Amino acid sequence: MDLARGEEKELAGVQLVPAAVHMVQGLSALHQNVLVVWMRVDHRLEHLLLTGRSALPTKQSLGYCASTMYYAELEENCDEEIYRVIDKHRAEGIPIDNFWLASGYTSGEGDNLRYVFNWNLRRFPKPAEFFARMNEMGINVIPNLKPGILKNHPYRTLFEANKVFIKNAQGDGDYYGRWWGGEGRFFDFTGQAGRSTWKELLKKNVLELGVKTVWNDNCEMDGVEDRDALCDFEGEGGTMAQLKIMHSNLMAYVGKQALAEVYPGERPYIINRAGFAGIQRYAQVWGGDNLTDWRTVKFNIPTIVGMGLSGCANMGCDIGGFHGGAPEAELMLRWIQSGVFQPRFCMNSANDDNTVTQPWMYPEMNEYVRAAYRLRYQMLPYLYSLMYQANQSGAPAMRPLFWEFPQDEACYRDQNITFMFGPAVLVANVVEKGAKERTLYLPKGCTWYDMNDNLRAYEGGQTITVPVTLGSIPMFLRGSAVFVTTDDVQHIECDTVKSLNLLVSAQRDNSFVLYDDDGHSEAHRDGVYCRTNIEVQAGDRTVIKFRREGSYQDTVERMNLRLVSKEKGAYWVHVNGTPVMRTLVKEVFDQADCAWYYDLSDRTIWVKYPNPAQREYEVVISTEKFDLVGMVLEDE
Repeated sequence: MDLARGEEKELAGVQLVPAAVHMVQGLSALHQNVLVVWMRVDHRLEHLLLTGRSALPTKQSLGYCASTMYYAELEENCDEEIYRVIDKHRAEGIPIDNFWLASGYTSGEGDNLRYVFNWNLRRFPKPAEFFARMNEMGINVIPNLKPGILKNHPYRTLFEANKVFIKNAQGDGDYYGRWWGGEGRFFDFTGQAGRSTWKELLKKNVLELGVKTVWNDNCEMDGVEDRDALCDFEGEGGTMAQLKIMHSNLMAYVGKQALAEVYPGERPYIINRAGFAGIQRYAQVWGGDNLTDWRTVKFNIPTIVGMGLSGCANMGCDIGGFHGGAPEAELMLRWIQSGVFQPRFCMNSANDDNTVTQPWMYPEMNEYVRAAYRLRYQMLPYLYSLMYQANQSGAPAMRPLFWEFPQDEACYRDQNITFMFGPAVLVANVVEKGAKERTLYLPKGCTWYDMNDNLRAYEGGQTITVPVTLGSIPMFLRGSAVFVTTDDVQHIECDTVKSLNLLVSAQRDNSFVLYDDDGHSEAHRDGVYCRTNIEVQAGDRTVIKFRREGSYQDTVERMNLRLVSKEKGAYWVHVNGTPVMRTLVKEVFDQADCAWYYDLSDRTIWVKYPNPAQREYEVVISTEKFDLVGMVLEDE
């Protein structure tokens, strides 16, 4: 099989294409097998029928998350410093909704070693008050949790009495392995004793203080290096060779249970550094401790795309790099510009040059940094809808080109590090130092519109090169697409979407499902959501149909629609059967409540109108031929 050609295969009458390739370790170190994950041409990842689809994330989790190990490593009063960091974000015009609290909060006051579920009261004198204040500020604080236990852990007596640890190969004692600060023992999540003890301490010492998110770090259990070390496995027994991969998933599962018990009815938000097949049902994941390097910002993109094909749609990599020195100014900017498309949008670092990676660290770049963050928050309605789609069908937000264009063989050979952001937009982030241009392939079968160049049109099926500047984030609108944004959100917990902006192209019929709910509860399972099916019928009369489902009260009051129409402006526009006023002066359009206008810069028809109360309505935009003098349709 030639993967580069995207060879198809047929199974039970269903066309398949290779979506991802994994090397799978066999029973012997000398044996490896190739596992090809096949994707149906109709976009179904069949393995998700076995392992499950991505959990629906909270809205807040899609906002920016700040973190660095240094924030929790000050000698005292780290809480006060963190308040100042949040204020600094807002002063710089950088939106922030989440804060990762690194493991320094658990450090022993005498030895500075990590003790999970412990609180360093010099650094955080009143943890509950800290979380209360951060919650009042609309910031979701996410404390770090690690499954390794050092010999002087404050709860070691409890752990030993409850027999929570993985055992050595002989079964006559606990297994000791390398850990942060010395030898450690490791929680056995395959046994009820380990899970119950972990859950109760998680609830008492973390969640009940006001924490609503679980961050499981170092959960790959690499400190257990003896493959013959023994696990409880519900009393049946088993080795780490057999069960190591299960611990990270079970750690996430315990977190889900604990969250449900402390916050019933709330949607769980869990983050895991590791996981086995099925981890997407419980947790968001990230790429671990990546290196600060130009190669990393480039190849993190296919890493995230590959994880999406493996079922983990809710994925991201540390922006700016975790390990190494501070990123240089241009690298930092390009990393942020790439990060705005990742479901997990987090800047996390432990720089080895005693610096802290922060979005405003290079003032000369801040204009472009703010623009990138603004784009992220504008795209939230679209991204949230994509994450809903991942929850329903498994389709990832960041997709390889062949996901949307499986019949285009060039998409399987493409090496340009591009991706589809949902079905509507092709993204070609700038990932080369000093770049003045960006080369990319546009899949065949449709026209593409350069969203940075007044929607300049390109035919698909060709490789193009476009100029770029420091502010460039190359994005191309598909010839038949619906792209939804808003200008209303700067802080997810505080702001309400009152208006939506729809950029529509209608080379052919197309559709999109816009999804909304309260963003935090499980009420969506009972039908409390607003799912708007948007159907576009192409032609001289472009018909855009809206049909709402669900009992969630839509907050949108105004709709702003732009239809790509390169050849000419509209003849007339109707909304819900009512003619819409035409305006020839842009200022008149801006002040009108309901009107349409043809913009010659990008050749789009702009339509604005109050959001109708009806659950179903349509917008009709006519570009039919007409006689200007008689103002009647010409005969064809």
